[in-house]
Amino acid sequence: MELIVAEKPKVAYTIAKALHPSPKRITEGKVAYYEFELNGEMVVVAPAVGHLFTLAEKNKTNSYPVFDIEWKPTYETSKSSYFSRPYVALLKKLGKEADLLTVACDYDIEGTLIGYNVYRFCYGKKDAARMKFSALVPSELKDAYANKGELDLGNAHAGEARHILDWYYGINLSRALMSCLKTAGTFRILSIGRVQGPALNLLAEKEDAIKKFVSEPYWEVYIQCRGFLFLHKANRFFDEEKAKKVHSRIGKTGIVANKEVSEKKIPPYPPFDLTSLQTEAYRTFGFSPTRTLKLAQNLYEDSLISYPRTSSQKLSAKLNLPRILQKLAEIEEYAEHAGKLISEKRFRPMQGKKDDPAHPAIHPTGQKGKMDKDEKKLYDLIVKRFLSVFASWAKSEITHILIETGEEPFTGKGIRIIEKGWIEYYSPYYKSKEVEIPFFEQKEQVEIEDKEKKKKKTKPPARYTPASIISELEKRNLGTKATRAAIIETLVKREYITGRSLEVTDFGIGIWKVLKDEVPTILDEELTRSIESKMVKISEGKIKMEEPIEEGRQRLISILSKFKQREKEIGESLKKALKLSSGSNVIGKCGCGGDLKIIKLKNGNQFVGCSNYPNCRQTYPLPSGSWVTPTGKTCKECGKPIIKVSKNRKFYQMCVSPACPSKANWGKKKDNKEEKKKKENKD
Repeated sequence: MELIVAEKPKVAYTIAKALHPSPKRITEGKVAYYEFELNGEMVVVAPAVGHLFTLAEKNKTNSYPVFDIEWKPTYETSKSSYFSRPYVALLKKLGKEADLLTVACDYDIEGTLIGYNVYRFCYGKKDAARMKFSALVPSELKDAYANKGELDLGNAHAGEARHILDWYYGINLSRALMSCLKTAGTFRILSIGRVQGPALNLLAEKEDAIKKFVSEPYWEVYIQCRGFLFLHKANRFFDEEKAKKVHSRIGKTGIVANKEVSEKKIPPYPPFDLTSLQTEAYRTFGFSPTRTLKLAQNLYEDSLISYPRTSSQKLSAKLNLPRILQKLAEIEEYAEHAGKLISEKRFRPMQGKKDDPAHPAIHPTGQKGKMDKDEKKLYDLIVKRFLSVFASWAKSEITHILIETGEEPFTGKGIRIIEKGWIEYYSPYYKSKEVEIPFFEQKEQVEIEDKEKKKKKTKPPARYTPASIISELEKRNLGTKATRAAIIETLVKREYITGRSLEVTDFGIGIWKVLKDEVPTILDEELTRSIESKMVKISEGKIKMEEPIEEGRQRLISILSKFKQREKEIGESLKKALKLSSGSNVIGKCGCGGDLKIIKLKNGNQFVGCSNYPNCRQTYPLPSGSWVTPTGKTCKECGKPIIKVSKNRKFYQMCVSPACPSKANWGKKKDNKEEKKKKENKD
């Protein structure tokens, strides 16, 4: 008997159905698996549910440092993972009966480790094979089965080494922080890890730069001709007197001193890798990177797209791209564009620079299936990106105009698309940069309709967004494509950062300063980058997994010794940071004299409550799925606190009281344009 292990229950059925037209479904308790005969041999396809085994201490302690760990079933270490127990039991039972184990989990380090642990702890024999595929479509699954290779032990060992090092760093450093805080007489759940540290450092350095930024005034001088604004060639004047002189020299007419018209070809964007998909989905739909990955995983498991955890921007000819285009041509909303590409025999895609030896760029399979609203949005983005990479380059016309008046030069630039090419296929997701400029003749005299001197201020650097920090981590080779989003989510959960535009909280800044002053190695990018490079060497078979594990262990021992020596001092610094942050969620005073505080629950819900609870039970609801921060202002209508709300990349301020007169017309449609205008002005 051959036992094929899939990563998820749904995938187990998909694999079984691809290999046999009518596999027999068998249930063992609540777990289903599939059985059929193939080439005279019995084949069983059974599922895991992600990681069935995890690292844990051999003997549970609360101290640090601790390195005595082993693999255990997840249901033994966490109540929330108890659902996995029957899956382990089934795989152990089938493993005893099997003569060959084939791992058909996702072909990446994590998927390989899931299968490798089943191989070690449920099967326990020598013979094993590996199916490698990038999409859950019958043709690719049949090919993967027919061309099975050996178990990819390099990936398995790299995965095990990463898990061991992540456990060493995450558990020991987090315990060290909490132990320090405990010596100062207080307690709070804290965490830091080998990637969390550098990620927090990036965000905190940006926050520090923003807070230290001193805005400078500057002036811009404009003229208006034919309704178009032309900016002085100097761009910014940091001396107001110079700006005034320029402004005073502007006459009533000007001369078109120069006109340049050029054309520029615009290549298609490359196919999606995971990071660019997360970035584009955030820009287009406001989906967080974690949300995008979850939706993409659903689409993959439903056989609608290829494997999303890829770094590749390349589409190999082996994928049979004409066949995928033909299938997309059978879907109504893509029929026109896919059909056009086929008729023009455009089968060579635009390729990006990034590559991934395991998987191609993210692409649709051409299969049809049901999707919810958000899945459909992401699928449409992926399909249109895929179609656009086969289309012709777009072409733009760029017009530069130089107008001189009073011997002062003013410039204007117009951009228009003259050949849409691939942009037509990627619509409506292409971010247009078109600027319409009126027609001007070289050397013609023009009327200066208006002139203006504007005072502005330099702005601090922009904060990272959930998408841009993922891109930055990738550029710096910190974390992996599959874990970066989760790392940022953890920093949010620990309340080190907050908001859609990632602001480091007072508490997060406090933690960062303590680590920077006391144990800066934790924030060092080189440490984690070095570990990641060694993971690649393990997977390639160039070094053994024990080498980076021992190296990481020795470095960690050195870091932890510093914690031990200065527990009290570090604890007091952390306590100060904790006290500083405790006021950041206070929005104002309650009628009873207590503080009205933002209360966040474990399930993600939040509300405003009084610090004098249970003596005072005053509460106010807060908008779900939003970030709320105090403004320090009170409502002119009712005297209750005003809060700032950030939701879906939109920001507004409102009174915390639902009964406030300022909300009397909320949710009501207004036909009167005058009243609508008044409300907009008020907002």
